[in-house]
Amino acid sequence: MELLIKQSTFDLLKIGIGPSSSHTLGPMRMAQAFRHRLLELELPVHKIEVVLKGSLALTGEGHLTPNAVIAGLLGLDPVLSEIEKIQGATLEVERNQGFYLGERFLSANVEGLVKFDKVLSGLRHPNTAHFFAYDANGQVLLDKECCSIGGGAWLLAEAVKPAGSRTIGEKLSSNAILKFCHENSMSLLDFVYAQEELLTKMTRIEIQAQLKKLWHVMKQAVESGLEQDGYLPGKLNVRRRAKRTRERYLNRSSQLQKAIPTLAKANIYALAVSEENASGGRIVTAPTCGACGVVPGVLYLLMEELKLLDDAIADSLLIASLFGNIVVDRASISGAEVGCQGEVGTACAMASAAACFLSGGTNSQIESAAEAALEHHLGLTCDPVMGLVQVPCIERNAIAAGTAINSANLALLGDGDHLISFDRCVDTLRETGTDMSDKYKETSLGGLATTHC
Repeated sequence: MELLIKQSTFDLLKIGIGPSSSHTLGPMRMAQAFRHRLLELELPVHKIEVVLKGSLALTGEGHLTPNAVIAGLLGLDPVLSEIEKIQGATLEVERNQGFYLGERFLSANVEGLVKFDKVLSGLRHPNTAHFFAYDANGQVLLDKECCSIGGGAWLLAEAVKPAGSRTIGEKLSSNAILKFCHENSMSLLDFVYAQEELLTKMTRIEIQAQLKKLWHVMKQAVESGLEQDGYLPGKLNVRRRAKRTRERYLNRSSQLQKAIPTLAKANIYALAVSEENASGGRIVTAPTCGACGVVPGVLYLLMEELKLLDDAIADSLLIASLFGNIVVDRASISGAEVGCQGEVGTACAMASAAACFLSGGTNSQIESAAEAALEHHLGLTCDPVMGLVQVPCIERNAIAAGTAINSANLALLGDGDHLISFDRCVDTLRETGTDMSDKYKETSLGGLATTHC
């Protein structure tokens, strides 16, 4: 079989920390890589400086970007390190007045270590950070300009092509995939497994085992979020809602809840994961941290209601990732690049495709579900209040979980035929994101972000 998918499921679905994949997880990984390179070259480093640019500077403090960068420079890992150590990285540098780079102690304070440049123009990507290492004479030993491109992924600046400049050409196409599956009498699931085997060199059993690990982290995020009380970190003083909302739901106090009880559960589970993310907890990018509640919210509901085993959920994650990767390839999942349509919109499409698959949908019905879910998020702005991934982000995850289920239901009631393809919808997302004002793309300069608190 020809390799059509360029990015593995495991490049899209990654275990990480919140609150933002592009502003927290990506910068932490960039800093990790810079530290590793310095140690590898054994350079006589005396000082390190990181300049956060564009959206990373404008909303970085609300997204905990400076702390994420510092954690990466300390050598902490978003998957392996304790959450408390990551969250306390800034305090550790302040307390010790510096940090160790290998055996070399570098004197540092936070203000000198991380600086901000809020100019958006002239950048290869809105989420840019420039890392510098100096010797004792102030000469630059090494510098790397890096871009956090969404979902925790990053590239060197020179490798980045802005979403508006990309040509469709041979981009990943749902139409082409559906045609291939039809001609070869193949299900979407078998197609994606075959592609993953080519990409990862793993067997189907090994791939499913890795998917189950991701699902385990998703389940933990739901269950942890349902147990937590109190307020989320940050100046907004947003109170956690998942636990008390679930308690009220169990009482079925309103007629609406009695009429549609299961849909409300998906909303609540999505809230739980999103609140875990907003508190800097460990989640799975699906496809981003800011949109991480939608897929697990829907799948946790279906697991309960349909009595699904982990094998089925793992398979559905593979289906979900196929549609997420189409967005990555044809457009972007970065809120700073295309708005929240690329984050929550994509997450909704992924969740809807997974739900349709788990309900026995055909290939064309699954694609139809994904398209409907994404179509009704086109134009959605990314305008977090005070730069925090809380308002409106958390509720958007909950609402999108409901939209995903509704879109899957509509697709299952149809025969798979529809006027607008998923490809066309994604291309429209890209065009809309390119035309969208920077005020509405994760800069907190417009929209709901200008709300006075």
